[in-house]
Amino acid sequence: MKFDLYYSWLKLKTIFTYDWENPYFLYLIPLPLVIILISSLFNRRKKSTIALSFSTPMEQNRWVRLISFIPKTIESLCLLCVILAIASPYKKIIKTEIKYGGVDMVMALDLSSSMLTQDVSPSRLEVAKKLAISFAKNRSQDQISLVAFAGSPYLASPLTSDLTYITKAISLLESRQIKEEGTALGDALGMSINQIRDEKNPKKVAIVISDGNNTAGNLDPITAASLAKSFGIKVYTIAVGSNKPSLDPVDESTLRLMAEKSNGQFYRATDSKTLSDIFKEIDFLEKSRSLQVSTEIHEDVKPIFIKLAFLFFCVSILLKLTPISNILED
Repeated sequence: MKFDLYYSWLKLKTIFTYDWENPYFLYLIPLPLVIILISSLFNRRKKSTIALSFSTPMEQNRWVRLISFIPKTIESLCLLCVILAIASPYKKIIKTEIKYGGVDMVMALDLSSSMLTQDVSPSRLEVAKKLAISFAKNRSQDQISLVAFAGSPYLASPLTSDLTYITKAISLLESRQIKEEGTALGDALGMSINQIRDEKNPKKVAIVISDGNNTAGNLDPITAASLAKSFGIKVYTIAVGSNKPSLDPVDESTLRLMAEKSNGQFYRATDSKTLSDIFKEIDFLEKSRSLQVSTEIHEDVKPIFIKLAFLFFCVSILLKLTPISNILED
């Protein structure tokens, strides 16, 4: 099997597939054949006097002619492999790789008490959590960070591509985890900006899910949205809550302006289905990019011919130590 493997490298069909660093040495390829022809002509002038006990004179001549070609053929193959090795053959291999360019995004989720309103069943917060988890599970090429906020924001998860970690972090969010009451939309967006502002990825997105009542914090939400735009961050805002009269009505205007200021988009989710459709649309708009990259690799074939040359050289030496050498010298 190993011999067959080495033999395949010497096939013309295989050799013609190579490229060469020193192609001019290929002009020496006829040299081994010339050596064989000259040797053959020289040997014809010699009269064979071999006497084999089991052969007739005619058989003797046939055997001598056959055997006489073996050493020269081996030596010629050795020389051929040396020539091919000096010509430095290599194979061009085109390696195609699909590279995915994901999105760096932050999800900012409102945990204020108003998100416990049950105008969206079972509550604004629970529906938002459930669909945020479903959304995150489909973003396998992205890095996602999670910011939770009420009267102040806190980082629930740094930027990560570990979807199991991020979905677990979302599921653990509960209202009143943050002591400060209120809804600090501007501060939450500001913290979201800080998570991705220095990332080199050109696709950066913040998704703010809230009922829109900005009642706390130091940073104005519209100012924060302008900052997001300056860092190339697109802000999607989702107002969660039905259109029915409520003690905690949804404030669309602030969330709408935040989206407009950052070249993002505002959505209104009045129930579980519309919120699901919104996440699907964002998923479609912010698709991860794929790029096919082809790289040319040069595989050096020279070592194969060096090994073959050494193999033929060893065989040639061994032949000189056998009775065949004595027969040819006689």
